[in-house]
Amino acid sequence: MAQISLKNGSEVQKRSKAKILDRLVKQFFATRFAIWAVFSGLLFLTGCQPENQYQEPPPPTVTVARPVFKTVVESLHHTGTTEPINLVEIRARVEGYLEGIEFQEGQQVEAGELLFTIDPRPFEATLAQAKASVKLAEAGLTSAEAHLKGAQAEVANAEAQYARSKRAAASGAVTQAELDVLATEVLTARASVDGAEASIKSSQAEITAAQAMVVEAELNLDYTKIRAPIRGRVGRRRSDIGNLVGAGESTLLTNLVQYDPIYAFFTINENDLLQLMRRRLAEKKDTDPTAAERDTSNMAKDAKLDHPIFIGLGDEEGYPHEGRAEYADLAVEQSTGTYLIRAEVPNPDQFIPPGAFIRVQVPIGEIDAILVDERAIGRDQGGAYLLVVDSDNTVVKQTVKLRGEYHGLRAVEGSLGPEDRIIVKGIQRARPGAKVNPQELTGGNAQMSGEEGQASPPAESE
Repeated sequence: MAQISLKNGSEVQKRSKAKILDRLVKQFFATRFAIWAVFSGLLFLTGCQPENQYQEPPPPTVTVARPVFKTVVESLHHTGTTEPINLVEIRARVEGYLEGIEFQEGQQVEAGELLFTIDPRPFEATLAQAKASVKLAEAGLTSAEAHLKGAQAEVANAEAQYARSKRAAASGAVTQAELDVLATEVLTARASVDGAEASIKSSQAEITAAQAMVVEAELNLDYTKIRAPIRGRVGRRRSDIGNLVGAGESTLLTNLVQYDPIYAFFTINENDLLQLMRRRLAEKKDTDPTAAERDTSNMAKDAKLDHPIFIGLGDEEGYPHEGRAEYADLAVEQSTGTYLIRAEVPNPDQFIPPGAFIRVQVPIGEIDAILVDERAIGRDQGGAYLLVVDSDNTVVKQTVKLRGEYHGLRAVEGSLGPEDRIIVKGIQRARPGAKVNPQELTGGNAQMSGEEGQASPPAESE
C-alpha cells in the first residue's frame, strides 16, 4: 500500500510541472507578439513621415556701431607713486631732559609752532655766564684804553724833556750821559704805548670770544624750544616727558610731513620720451625759429619741464588732479630704459596721501583720431583687430593699431571709414567671412557718450 501512494504522488508532481511549463511558454510567445506589434506600428508611422532635410541656422544677431572721427588730445599713460614735498625729522639739537610735548599726534601744525620743550635752566645759566664774560672783557678793554692814554702822555712828556735837554747840551748845561738817560725814558714810554695797544687788542678779542659764547648760549637756549620748521602734519612722538634726549646723538623726536603740494614720481620709457620731446620741439618751432638749432639737452629740457600732467588714485575715475612736471632726471636709466620725471600736484584738502599708487596721464598734443568702443577690440597673436560688417552683412577682420583712451573710447589706426559698421556686442558669435544680423545702436554714435545704447529691432524678412 505504501508503494502505491508514492507512485500517485510522483505523477501529481509531474503533471504540476508540465502545467507550469506550458503557462510560461504561452507568456513568452505573448510577449514576443506584443513587442513585434509595437515595432511594426512604429515602422508604419515612420514610413508615413516626409524625409528630413538640413536647414541652415539663421545668422547670429550682433550689435554694431560706427567709428567716431574727432580731434582729441593724445596722451601717454603711466603709473607712479606719490611722495611728500617735505619730510622733516624733528630731532633734539641739545642735550637735556624733555620737559613738555605741545602737540597732538597727527595734528596739523603751522610753521613756527612749538612742538617740544627741553629743560632750559642749564642753558640759561650758560647764557648768563657768557654775558658776564662779555662785560669782563669790556672792562678789560676800558682799562687797556686808559693805560694807553697814560702811556701816550708819558711818551709826550719824555720826548719834550729830551728835546729841551738836547738844546741845553749845545751850551754845555747837560751832559751826554743825561741825554742818554732821557732818550731811554722816551723809548720806555713808547714801549708802554705799544703794550697798552696790545692790551686793547687782547681785550677786543676777549670781547669777540665772549660775544660768540653768548650767541652760542642763546642758540642752545633757543634749541630748548623745538618748533615746526614747515607747515604740515606732525607724526607720533618718539620720546616721552622726562627722558634725556640729545645725549651723544640727535635724538629723533617725531616726523613732520608737508602734504600740500605733493610730489608725483613716474617713469616713461625711452620711446615715449622721444615722442614727447619731438612734439614739444615742434611746438617750439612754431614760435621760435631758432629752436631747431638747439642741442639735445635744451630739447630735453623743453620737452619735460613745466609740462602739464594729470593723476588719478586707484579708486577714482579718470584723472581729476592736475599738476605740472617740474623736474626730470639727468639721463635714461640704461638697465630699464626708463626716464624718471617728478611732478608737483596741488593737494589743498590733503586727499592725496604720500606713498599712494597713482595713474598718470601726460598730454602731448592734438591728433585726428578714429575712436571706437573698447568692447569692439579683439586681440590675437597678430595684435589688435576689429570685426567690421560690410554691405552684405559679412564679417571682415580689420587689423588696427591701438592708441590712447578717451572717455571709454580707444583711438585706433587703420583703414576705417565713417560708414563702417563695427561689432561692439556679440563678437564671440561672429566669425570672419560669416553672415551676421547687425543691429545698430540707437541715437547715432551712442558710444561717444559712454552709454551702451539699445539695439534697434531686427528688420522683417520679405
